[in-house]
Amino acid sequence: MKRLPLILLSLWIAATGLARSWTDTSGRKIEAEVVRVNPNHTVVLKTGRGKVATVPFGTFAAEDVQYLEELLANHGKPNGVSWQKMDALFGLDIWRDNCLWDDPTAEAAKRMGLEEESKTDFLENHRGYPLGEEKVLGEPVYTLSLYGGKKQVESLSFVFLNQGDIPLPDGTVLSPSVIEKMNREIEASGTHLRDTLVPILGKPRRDALGKGKLREKVWRWDWSGHAIMLSLQEGNYVALRIMPPERADRDGRGGKITEGELKKQTLSCVERRANGDVVIRNIPMVDQGPKGYCVPATWERYLRYMDIPADMYLLALAAHTGVGGGTYSDQMLEATKNLVSANGRELKTLAGKPDIQIVAKQIDQGLPIMWHLISTPEFRKAIHENTARRKGEKPKKKKYGKGSGGHVCLIIGYNKKTGEIATSDSWGPRFAERWVKVSDAQKVSRGEMNIIKW
Repeated sequence: MKRLPLILLSLWIAATGLARSWTDTSGRKIEAEVVRVNPNHTVVLKTGRGKVATVPFGTFAAEDVQYLEELLANHGKPNGVSWQKMDALFGLDIWRDNCLWDDPTAEAAKRMGLEEESKTDFLENHRGYPLGEEKVLGEPVYTLSLYGGKKQVESLSFVFLNQGDIPLPDGTVLSPSVIEKMNREIEASGTHLRDTLVPILGKPRRDALGKGKLREKVWRWDWSGHAIMLSLQEGNYVALRIMPPERADRDGRGGKITEGELKKQTLSCVERRANGDVVIRNIPMVDQGPKGYCVPATWERYLRYMDIPADMYLLALAAHTGVGGGTYSDQMLEATKNLVSANGRELKTLAGKPDIQIVAKQIDQGLPIMWHLISTPEFRKAIHENTARRKGEKPKKKKYGKGSGGHVCLIIGYNKKTGEIATSDSWGPRFAERWVKVSDAQKVSRGEMNIIKW
């Protein structure tokens, strides 16, 4: 594509006609009106006497530079909505100034009342499950998720209503009329949220986020360098996501790292311990919460570890996860495969049951294994007691239930000396690393494992 002349680029941002007092880096002041803000970080100013000058952003004091950056982010349109007004609108202390993206993640989480869910060398996330007991934008919110990189906030997500969240009286049968009632409640929630935002931020534009089966249509507002996107997914859920506009323009993807950089990063996560344990560190934890979302939550963890943005709610939708859980694994694999491919990675299936050689080959490369199993009372007892013994603890007496059911977790380590593998479940930090004998694992394996390669 040919590069447009600078004079044409400057016309992309219209004149704003904003008069204000400007201060330069030496403290001198001048009254001038903004004629045009240019993509090359210069501004055309017009004084009261009619003199026009083009001035670099760096000429001005920090407060004026921030103001100009906001104009540039909003295509030269003045931001009439302050961050204080946005906090009041949301009913939550999200902002401390006009930019969320330079805030330390833990600091932003603290003022929003979110607990740390996971912190690795590369990622950080905080989550809360108000389950409708709190409101954001005047609407009951069920889940809040704050995602960060090594230092600063990268995105914020709210789920307002989801089929798996809507409380049902005990004994309620999911008849067509009950499901229809759920759909009406979800649609009403999304409509109310849109109607709450429009008077403050104006009419949204239609946009889309994600790829393939994970693509969702959204209403999008751009405010002060923040893309605010509201998604109403046909009776499945209502979600609102906030991220930098440039990330939204990339379908939610962050700055992509190369294959070589990712290989180096995953290898750096392999920890070899003196007792023979080989374990992958830095896999983010995602707590599936009160829903039976073990499959979507576990895939989100793996995808994010491999630098692929993911959301367990979208994954659940793609895999037709029903109310109270229950995921079609083949549909999840299909949706995930498309997402992995779109991000330049490869999803592979490993046939057979986990053994030390198969597990070691992947773990040594820093690649976790997605493991499909049947969770039985005997297996739950075996992994609980084995993990306790490893810690030098006496296993606590507990009930392991009578039923068996399909389950998915990550295999994250092995020990050739002891014949054990390490697993990680999406139930919070306490379940991030548990150990079980390979012989016990093979009894419940469904004969299918998956890995994501560079």
